[in-house]
Amino acid sequence: MFKHLSRKISNPPPMRVDHAVAPARHFAEHVARKVALCILAIWCSACSPQPKATPPSDTPPPIAPVPPAAATDAVAPVVRIAPSLPPPATPPPELAAQPTNPKAGLRELFPGLRIDVAGKLIELDATVPIDAHNPRTPRVYLELFACPPDSKEHEAVALTRVLPSQVHTALLLLGLEPGSPGRYFFEGKKLVSTPPTGPRVGVTLAYERDGASIEVPATDWAISTRDGQTLTNYSTSEHFVFAGSMIVKREDREIYYADTDGTLIGLATFGGECIAWTGMHNPDSGIEEPHWIANPGAVPPVGTPVIIRIRPE
Repeated sequence: MFKHLSRKISNPPPMRVDHAVAPARHFAEHVARKVALCILAIWCSACSPQPKATPPSDTPPPIAPVPPAAATDAVAPVVRIAPSLPPPATPPPELAAQPTNPKAGLRELFPGLRIDVAGKLIELDATVPIDAHNPRTPRVYLELFACPPDSKEHEAVALTRVLPSQVHTALLLLGLEPGSPGRYFFEGKKLVSTPPTGPRVGVTLAYERDGASIEVPATDWAISTRDGQTLTNYSTSEHFVFAGSMIVKREDREIYYADTDGTLIGLATFGGECIAWTGMHNPDSGIEEPHWIANPGAVPPVGTPVIIRIRPE
């Protein structure tokens, strides 16, 4: 699928510290972009008003030339549309009633992922996978904001079935070009870091509480054990970027690394994030003591349905 990518690496980076990671700056340059444009073309066709078929008349259109006097009365045969045309397209029924302030113009791109290209908005269906209110485990340490199942849901505030590569495709549809994930590596015996790059994006989390719709920055759900400040307080100098993960080769197959690593929307720097936080936090507790935890004053109960909203900034 990714044969035309200009950069490849033969092995995925180590989980904690990696020595050589090649970013997939132009993921889907030759495949996913074409798929995205084809999907967009299909939407445009589906969303365009279709002409209504005119019921067939019992009287066939005249064969002989119409006299001038009757020309104005015989316009119908000129604009008649064949009744065999398909009926007008209707929007998917599942888009008719989305919770938490549905946005006009959203269309389903993948299961659980909706996009409004004109409105520059992506929505992901998710749930809260952690219990931030259990008195026996008051601290739930975080390393991500969102991940797919069977990856890092024990240290994320949102769990979604949407794959990072699908979010990547949606961001391409909005006209964004990926940058590169941040990474840690050694220069001799010294550990150095390179922060992630890419276009800036905003991430918010929306849910229902007591019948009211609530939407907050995702960074409100992370709080530091060092100073009691939420990550939002650091957002003047740090933010989310479309880093774009990377392509790795496994068993003669090229895969999107974040799909297997679970790094959809990161907080710590694993080195393969689709959407990364520019503040560098090493996930290796032997190198950096973890201090970001789920904010019990903001995170709703475990299992709460959540909508992740991603917008270019």
